[in-house]
Amino acid sequence: MAIGVDSDTPTQYKRTFTTSSYFNRDALVVRDISLWTANNLVRAGSVDVDGAIKATSCHVSDIISSRGVSFASHSYRSHNHASHTESRTRRPTNLDLLKTINPDFTMGNEVTKTAEGPPPTKGEGGSLEDLPDKIIIMNTPDEANETPSLTETQSHTEETASLISSISDTEFHPSFRLEQWDRKLFFSDFIRNGLEATTHKDAADIIMLYESPSSSSHETSFFNSQVYKFHDYPPSPVTYKAVLAPCRYTLMNGSTYPSYLRDEPPAGMIEHWQKTVPGFVTPSFVQEIPSSSTVYAYLPCEHIAKHVNDPHVHYHLAGKDAIHLMSSKTTKLLANTQDQRPCICKTTHSMGSKGIFVIRNDEDEALFNQFLQDSGNPTFIVTEFVDIGRNVACHFFIHPTTTGQVTWFGSNENCQTADGDWSTDSTIVLEDQDHLRDLQLPFVQDVVHYCQSLGFWGFCGIDVLFDTTGVGYLVDVNPRVTGSCPAIMLARLLEAKYGFKYALFRRNPRFAFRGSADQLLHQTDAYNEDHEGESMIVLNSFSEVDPTYTLVNIIVYSASSLEECEHVADRFVPLIED
Repeated sequence: MAIGVDSDTPTQYKRTFTTSSYFNRDALVVRDISLWTANNLVRAGSVDVDGAIKATSCHVSDIISSRGVSFASHSYRSHNHASHTESRTRRPTNLDLLKTINPDFTMGNEVTKTAEGPPPTKGEGGSLEDLPDKIIIMNTPDEANETPSLTETQSHTEETASLISSISDTEFHPSFRLEQWDRKLFFSDFIRNGLEATTHKDAADIIMLYESPSSSSHETSFFNSQVYKFHDYPPSPVTYKAVLAPCRYTLMNGSTYPSYLRDEPPAGMIEHWQKTVPGFVTPSFVQEIPSSSTVYAYLPCEHIAKHVNDPHVHYHLAGKDAIHLMSSKTTKLLANTQDQRPCICKTTHSMGSKGIFVIRNDEDEALFNQFLQDSGNPTFIVTEFVDIGRNVACHFFIHPTTTGQVTWFGSNENCQTADGDWSTDSTIVLEDQDHLRDLQLPFVQDVVHYCQSLGFWGFCGIDVLFDTTGVGYLVDVNPRVTGSCPAIMLARLLEAKYGFKYALFRRNPRFAFRGSADQLLHQTDAYNEDHEGESMIVLNSFSEVDPTYTLVNIIVYSASSLEECEHVADRFVPLIED
């Protein structure tokens, strides 16, 4: 049975959906954003109490996160919400706003599809002519007294002009400024600098939170059940969220602000980092978050009082249903799972690759329907299928400005295996970094300008799939520190010290070290001593399950090849047979 809405659809499958997020502002429900360009929403104007449209600047963040605003990012609604939806669309001021933006705007519970016709071109719906034709890339010098050099690379205006097309010159500087990481600032340093830029004073009592919340397990430190629901069903063992991930990111945290870790860090981990990371800055940990503290959160948590970023905006940006608001260079949204197969079904706030299904036939659809029932009926989208030729990701920091300023960390790639599957290992080839950057910059520009238009700043990563013809699609946006970012940063540090050119990062829980944590540390030290200058193992994080089994996030660096990295990784953390 196809996902969609139809009079014969069983009650449990009666979900309606729009082809994008909708925004809730008191009685305002904005739906069908795909039928009117997101650029108009970015600068739509504000509404006074009499319902008159004022031609003043109003950003999406005004709609999402102003006082009294609640935000929901659900793409599917049950029919039993019809009367509620109708009652929430009767305030004339909000309706006037929507009708002004899009005279054809409709509300209701019908299935909606992406508007027909080609995307806007130059001269339509805004000032595309004013968009930058060049990207400015700053090559940060190694020495503080050197003068940075500027390299200009051409970008295609039509390709990079998405929803920033109608933003005036007063909103954004007409250039996109990319600065390479200087190998000196670490995660908490970036947050301090961002807070000082936005508050114009020293920021104190800040905590870095790298543990993600759960909406399927009460065993985690942070459980979201109401507003910011994340789709992490079935739940992973608590050690993944509470130990492995926070420690992985704390490797590059620095010492400006402490990192939250609910228990003591694994014995020997800090000492291992001190031995393997050039210029390592030892972090500090806290085991509680006072209500007075402001938190830079990996993802928004319902029980944290103060977030650095607006949690409603943060949650919106983390949704798969927000991607096509950011860029036209993404997969097409589909009205159902029946008309076009294969297709992809994704829960909107999936985590760890969970909640993503390829629908090729009715059996696949039945499995997805069962998953929806088992996981509490999460919101989801349906998109076209991409025949993947290349799977790449990049990692960067969005500065709290409206000038498109970004610090670039680098890119990684997931490679296809001999049996045709895609490896979960992230590979890093330093000589490919400039090429991968240039491939992904058009997508990064769209995401950065959208995030900045909402007032969001901080760490971010995107995933881009290139099909077998070379066409790229933005398929995931992660408004947070991303998994491979520490490995890429460390690759830059080790390249400067040893000349390492290759790296492989493995964090799949199906791979583990057969032995205790002490044995893992001892064998790693021995390997690094024997292969100094040729290759190196760095343990991002680890957690001993029992004396015969230790979960580990491992990075292998090499001066010679990726094959050597994979060989060493297989030796230390082999696949655990079922």
